[in-house]
Amino acid sequence: MLQNPIHPSPSQAASSALVQRAPAPPVLEERRGALRLPVIKSARIVSTADGGQSVYNCLVLDESAAGVLVDLGAMFPLPDEVTLHMTGGASYRARRCWAVGTKAGLAFTGPQTMSGETAEKLAQLGGMLRAQGLPATLAALRAQRFFGNEEVRRAAETAEAAYLRLEAVLAG
Repeated sequence: MLQNPIHPSPSQAASSALVQRAPAPPVLEERRGALRLPVIKSARIVSTADGGQSVYNCLVLDESAAGVLVDLGAMFPLPDEVTLHMTGGASYRARRCWAVGTKAGLAFTGPQTMSGETAEKLAQLGGMLRAQGLPATLAALRAQRFFGNEEVRRAAETAEAAYLRLEAVLAG
């Protein structure tokens, strides 16, 4: 029997109605407790599994206070426990929650840590603060995006607010 899309046969119409009435697939519930923000940041994943050290370059596609979504750019088995080093200084111990294709979800397993290199740069900025003052140091911290460290960002913003209040009081 020839199929006519304008005037379907009774069996075609019944079949079409069944397809149209099929229930929509259930929506998966969001299981993350923290708000995720889309970003694109370069990072490195370091693994010390099996007694050696492996380093994987990756892109962070979204992040929250609890973890990140990374794209490794290639498919390979990612160990369960890793260290994530974000470009700019922040580092986190993390656990792989899932991996599909080139992407993986990592949950932070501890507080943010700082690399020795970042600690050295912050010490240099301490010297800059003493030598050149707060405005120059704040500009340098902003250029480094506060090294991805919330404590550094909050302290800098508090210092800036106090500096501006003191300037206003002194100006009369």
